[in-house]
Amino acid sequence: MAQYRGRFAPSATGPLHLGSILAALVSYIHAKQHHGEWLIRIDDLDEKRCKQIHVDSILECLDAFGFRPSGSVCRQTDRITDYQNALVSLDNQRRLYPCTCTRKSLLKGPYPGFCRHQIGQTLIAESAVRIDTSDMDLTVDDLIATSSIIQPPGDFIVKRRDGLFAYQLACAVDEQIDGITHVIRGIDLLDSTPMQRFITQCLGYESPTYGHFPVLVGADGAKLSKQTFAEPVDWTRPGETFAVIARLLLLNDTPRPTDHAHVWLDFFVSLDNLIPKLIKASHANTLSL
Repeated sequence: MAQYRGRFAPSATGPLHLGSILAALVSYIHAKQHHGEWLIRIDDLDEKRCKQIHVDSILECLDAFGFRPSGSVCRQTDRITDYQNALVSLDNQRRLYPCTCTRKSLLKGPYPGFCRHQIGQTLIAESAVRIDTSDMDLTVDDLIATSSIIQPPGDFIVKRRDGLFAYQLACAVDEQIDGITHVIRGIDLLDSTPMQRFITQCLGYESPTYGHFPVLVGADGAKLSKQTFAEPVDWTRPGETFAVIARLLLLNDTPRPTDHAHVWLDFFVSLDNLIPKLIKASHANTLSL
């Protein structure tokens, strides 16, 4: 791959919250400190949950916080043909099979392979598509996370019953298209790494380097997310949000909450020990508000 290229890939299911800004910040800082490029990708495959109003809100917010990408913003919905081509390639390798199992019929945990005997059979529209993971490597060499014990995911879905391409397949293809060399993201996505890397290897791509940092949780211990209705950040006052993050990381001699976003970003980028501070301030891979 070329020089360092990182990215931030929010889903277009709602406005950005404090955890989103932290994720954008860490990936942005890591790219800038390595004199690399930093891109924005909008994950918007789920048409039922992803709305244009959220895309507009996310991009407006990122711009207000000073996060300027090195290239054009891309969207997953523009890459359906690329995902389909990847699916055909995997099918030609006899790695895929149709699965008629319903969620209710399965116990919690890795998929037990009930439909694996159908490997090589025609993929039909009414069925989910799974990939045979019998030769998948579960080890993770992570830049940041100290714990990398990954539970086997079983034969995971690469295309859903409703016709949508699954996150793991789409993400692996996205990183290849964009030439991403480093994926710096929250530790809640650590378990996705072996799956995405497995697809990457099957397709003959070069795998990015991964780094997973602690995520932000609320007072109830739950990760801040759009699904838990985390409060959106006020994009008109980015300095106040950056000040909250600085306090969580126990940083000193910071800019003022009223300072412009670029002042804060310059400050964060100047800290060569920011990620160690993030890990030190965390507990069990989380930062508590």
